Amino acid sequence: MFKFIKGKPHQTAERHKLQKELFSYRRTVQHGFPHKPTALAWDPSLRLLSIGTATGAIKVLGQPGVEFYGQHQNPIAVTKLIFLPGKGKVVSLQDDNSLHLWEVNKSSLVEVKSQSLEGKLKTISTVCLESTGEHLLLGTEGGNIYLLELNTFTMTPDIIYQDVVMHNVPQNYKLNPGPVESIIEQPDQPNNILIGYNRGLIVFWNKAENASTKVFISNQQLECLCWKSDHIFLSSHNDGSYMEWDVNQPDKPCGEPVSTYGPYACKAIPKIISRDLNGKELLVFSGGLPRGNYGDKYAVSVIHGDNHVAFDFTSKVIDFLLVESKLDENEDEEKEENNEIVISNDDRAKQQPDVLIVLAEEELVVIDLSSKDWKMMNLPYLVALHSSAVTCSQYVSGIPEELWEHLRDAGRAQTSHLYSEREWPIDGGKLLCSKGAQPRRELLLTGHEDGTVRFWDAGGVTLTLIYKFSSAQFFTGDESDESPVNQDQDEEEWPPFRKIGVFDPYSDDPRLAIKRVAMCPLSGTLVVAGTAGQVIIAKFDTEVLDGPLKVTTMNIVSDRDGFVWKGHSQLAPKTSNIHQVRGFQTTGILQLHPPAAVTCVILHADWGLVAAGTAHGLALMDYIKNKPVVVKCTLNPNDLTGQGDAPITRRKSFKKSLRESFRRLRKGRSTRRNTNKDDKPTPPVNSPPVRKPPTTNTEEGGDFNPLEAKPVERQIEARPADDSMGSFVRCLYFARTFLVNVQNTIPTLWAGTNNGTVYAFTILVPSTSKRETDDVSCHLAKEIQLKHRAPVIGIAVLDGSSKPLPEPLEVEKGVAPLPDTTQAHRVIIASEEQFKIFTLPSLKPYGKYKLTAHEGARVRRMAFASFGCTLPEDNSAYSEVDLLCLTNMGDCLVLTIPDLKRQLNSAAIKREDINGISSLVFTKQAEALYLHSSSELQRISLSATQATYPRCYLPIPESTNEDETLTGSNEIINTEEATEPPLVNGAMQKSNSTLEKVDEVPENGNDSPLNVTVASSVGDITIDSVKDHLGSGEGEITITKITTTTVTTSSSTEQENN
Repeated sequence: MFKFIKGKPHQTAERHKLQKELFSYRRTVQHGFPHKPTALAWDPSLRLLSIGTATGAIKVLGQPGVEFYGQHQNPIAVTKLIFLPGKGKVVSLQDDNSLHLWEVNKSSLVEVKSQSLEGKLKTISTVCLESTGEHLLLGTEGGNIYLLELNTFTMTPDIIYQDVVMHNVPQNYKLNPGPVESIIEQPDQPNNILIGYNRGLIVFWNKAENASTKVFISNQQLECLCWKSDHIFLSSHNDGSYMEWDVNQPDKPCGEPVSTYGPYACKAIPKIISRDLNGKELLVFSGGLPRGNYGDKYAVSVIHGDNHVAFDFTSKVIDFLLVESKLDENEDEEKEENNEIVISNDDRAKQQPDVLIVLAEEELVVIDLSSKDWKMMNLPYLVALHSSAVTCSQYVSGIPEELWEHLRDAGRAQTSHLYSEREWPIDGGKLLCSKGAQPRRELLLTGHEDGTVRFWDAGGVTLTLIYKFSSAQFFTGDESDESPVNQDQDEEEWPPFRKIGVFDPYSDDPRLAIKRVAMCPLSGTLVVAGTAGQVIIAKFDTEVLDGPLKVTTMNIVSDRDGFVWKGHSQLAPKTSNIHQVRGFQTTGILQLHPPAAVTCVILHADWGLVAAGTAHGLALMDYIKNKPVVVKCTLNPNDLTGQGDAPITRRKSFKKSLRESFRRLRKGRSTRRNTNKDDKPTPPVNSPPVRKPPTTNTEEGGDFNPLEAKPVERQIEARPADDSMGSFVRCLYFARTFLVNVQNTIPTLWAGTNNGTVYAFTILVPSTSKRETDDVSCHLAKEIQLKHRAPVIGIAVLDGSSKPLPEPLEVEKGVAPLPDTTQAHRVIIASEEQFKIFTLPSLKPYGKYKLTAHEGARVRRMAFASFGCTLPEDNSAYSEVDLLCLTNMGDCLVLTIPDLKRQLNSAAIKREDINGISSLVFTKQAEALYLHSSSELQRISLSATQATYPRCYLPIPESTNEDETLTGSNEIINTEEATEPPLVNGAMQKSNSTLEKVDEVPENGNDSPLNVTVASSVGDITIDSVKDHLGSGEGEITITKITTTTVTTSSSTEQENN
């Protein structure tokens, strides 16, 4: 009892100051493809690309590493984006008919002005920027055209009224020509514009004279207008045709309407562009396919001379644009000296369109038109992470340089026939170079539904794919031997389709889906575990490998005679020789029985062992000799139904479930009633202080300090012992530690299950000289049963200096120092409810942190990270390793080890975002990545000194800002040398601040089938976790703001009775 009487030690002022130097929560950078894009824009002068989304997010991108983010206050769709060329400004139109002016201010994107038009007839239907850059022409549903002055961002009194435009129009069109569908300015004639109306009427309007000079009439509904030359323009229509007109001959079109894919009824052509390329017309249009046969296809057709391709996309085409070749550097410098910002027609004649950028609903595709066969270009950013749905992820740090280079070379060999070798055309903005900074060799491994594992370079701002490992090639499936014949037939068919893009959400076999990935970078070993109990062990090699597969089968339920598996069958490995090119080559396959989904997998390259867990138990295999070592079945002896993957077993009757529910409800009510009876009345305010019992924390003077009070604990009810989900193996851990005695460390394997059981095995690994001849043996040494049977989330062993044990081979390779074995080791067991530390080998409790009892949250992830800073007193370097925790509420916690004092608590993810929480992975540098939509990763940092964010700026000619009347836009944020993270939601995210919890990108609250797929396969989602996310239990805890809290005293880590 003495530990409660003496009270807790106070945190010193030095530690409080050090906390501010070490810990800070920030959102830093986004990786992947924006969720639900809606708009696309291009700045030909500054060579920037901008994308708007359905949730009001805006991204401006230049060369790789140059990224600016913005978020509208109203999270609704951005319908149009228009760059003001050469000024670093972009105008956005939202679905509520509001216009917003954004400015790239040094290294951030900020909103500086907004304007809106009210009324249904003033709904903006099309936008056109004047070549002078003075006004924005706004065509409306009512037929009028309004002018927005860009310098002041206010509406001018000058309005092009529909009634005035209709003066010289035939009588049958005067009544209702429909909304303004398109406005384009005549080349070299800024006063002349073409106004296209929905019903097919086109008017040639002179702004100086405020009169219509010519009228063009089409019989079909108008979709789009574009100029072919200075006096010839094209109009596209809703019947899949386009027409050519001459402004000098307004009576009739230059020829008959052209239906490229007619004569049958075709879909509309929503956009068409005509340019000159190498002396021939380059025609690009979307849609226009025959409705009957190809009504479900999404295509962009490109016609240039004899070359004609209909690029076939797997998702809806949002928009497309052509990018001209870049001017020579000498010409660029002359233009800047002469303050010529807008590209003239002479320059446009020199420049030729050589890149086609297509924004589809699920990916961005860039096509090199200067190459012979119009190949795709490899994306340095905006990659389609979800080309196949992401099912798991793993972050690997410290990749050796040699392996990194070999991996990149193997990846280039995989895609050399797919991508163009041309340099990336979007190259605006400038990067701030860090002096002496070495590139971080870090990988993000993502497992996918189609059985592939993708390797992403995650060491910087841009996330790029460098290698892909496919597991489907090792199993038999539905293979078509006639694919070459089909390709020949496709070349002869009409329209001339060609599949383009990488987004392919369809999987041949759901059993191929990857559930867990583990990698040892120092040995170049990869372990991939799938849905049908398959565990693939692969080794990196630069030589080609030909030979049969070595398959090892292990029956986890071999000691259960009456067990019957009712799930899917296993995948059939190929029996023939398999040709494996350089890269990760499979050396063996472990097939578990029953073939249930693998719930966890771990690799120890130094011992040559791999362990895998399922819903039925675990298996340990020696992958050097491809020989089983041991299996451990964790099933309840009564559960022989084989429904380990199902949420409820059939043996439990509905009547029994109801009886248990009512019994639990009755018990809870009686407990609350007894608690109320024991409560004492609160003394009046002016009454003398009540004497405290000796078990509470008191100070020497006897005064009660509320900060030192023991927190109120929630009552935690133990889980039922016969829970059907209890057999799940949730975590596995290899460690060389003291398990049998305090004299010698031995190899051990730890396993934690869903019902709070921890198994500790001793492993006998033969010496190096006898490794090939002697067998590895494994025996169960100890078994721990947690009191409340809460699922075990993670296990880790701390050495004598309270640091986590190094990874396999790190000591041998000189990456990490030897672990301290002069003092006792300790093991941290993280359950859903608490962190508890035991001393080894006695397993005597050392300390604990009750998360659920004190805060009502549950543990979802556990990891360790290194925090460092420079001490201001003597400029010396300081570092420490702390425990990271993610809760089911979306909070990220930092706890010290081994005393488990809370240092930081930040609300990182919305509590209802199950996909985001279940997909989060921590890094060793105290960063984390999670899917905040099905296609995009958000990166966050918990360290004050380590963060990955764009270090960039946008150089803008000084002349563009001389005549600006927008005041204060350049003083919004001081970003000297881009030392701060980028803007998110229009405000800088700094440490120890409170920001509104409004995500800058789409969340998962939608009915997209992709999100449903991810939700069913990402992370460790259990019945309990779903109940928690639905809000059952702790209703008073709601996250409304992102709050970063630095805790100076941690009352919740008080030592308590075991």
